[in-house]
Amino acid sequence: MKQKVGIIGRGVVGRALIDQIEKLNGFEVHGVAVKNEAKHRDLPKKWRVKDPFELIDADEVDTILEAINNGEDSLSYAVNSLEKGKTYITASKKMVAENLTILQRAEEKGGGKLFYEAAVGGAIPIIRTLKEHFRGEPVSEVRGILNGSCNYILSRMYEENLDFDKALKEAQKKGFAEIDPTTDVEGLDTMHKAILIAFTLNGTKPEFSRIKVEGIRSVTLHDVREAKKRKEKIKLIASIKGGKGKFSIDIRPTLVSEEDDLYSVDREMNAAVVLGLYSGSILLKGAGAGGKPTASAMIGDLLNARNRDSELIQRLLKAI
Repeated sequence: MKQKVGIIGRGVVGRALIDQIEKLNGFEVHGVAVKNEAKHRDLPKKWRVKDPFELIDADEVDTILEAINNGEDSLSYAVNSLEKGKTYITASKKMVAENLTILQRAEEKGGGKLFYEAAVGGAIPIIRTLKEHFRGEPVSEVRGILNGSCNYILSRMYEENLDFDKALKEAQKKGFAEIDPTTDVEGLDTMHKAILIAFTLNGTKPEFSRIKVEGIRSVTLHDVREAKKRKEKIKLIASIKGGKGKFSIDIRPTLVSEEDDLYSVDREMNAAVVLGLYSGSILLKGAGAGGKPTASAMIGDLLNARNRDSELIQRLLKAI
């Protein structure tokens, strides 16, 4: 019997999700919630749903996959799904990072489970790696390039001697930066992702006083040229450091040498270096955004959730 899933949103990520789920064994799309049905007439009528709560309230739907840009709506759908005991898979980093306590309470109340791999680094399995590979190993630091827009801008400044404004316009033209780039270039997007990494490691949200953020808007072409003379690059690096149950976050433009694992991570690519007590330094690198990579991360969560449920059922059966 196939597991039925509901999808909220049919933008670039939502379309990729439908395509990838259709190719999976054991899963079936029950419905797709779209705001404007007129824009989605190519979507099979049997799937077309106007109100997301039709999917959330449907007993036969086990899992909700959400890919929308409205944080307030996303939070409402997440809380209601979790309180009904459903699995909720999202790429909404800002929503999750700013509402961790509320979401935890919803999980505890209804028994649902939140998955957010796609919210951090796109296709890079950083959250799953920290949860599974490093489950029994202390992690002292995670360093990463977590925003493709900033990395693209800094890369183009380095490669073509473009000033910040020209590099930003190019990134916007190619779709690597938003029309309003504030969240990206001021480091806020990176901050939300770093908070989720710290939460995954520690189980609690870092205190505000332990978070420091500086974006890339102040980086000049002169700065980039001077770094290039020394065979260095400027990257927006997030450093998440921990110890004694507390984690601190430091995000700032950083000089990176040729010996650094993050030196060759250019353009829109993302990467994270995890420093484990026993494993040493492990590099994860890949596409940090885009429909297919983000959907791929959400599919990974979908399969992980199913495996988790299967393991739970097996434990319950053994206990009888």
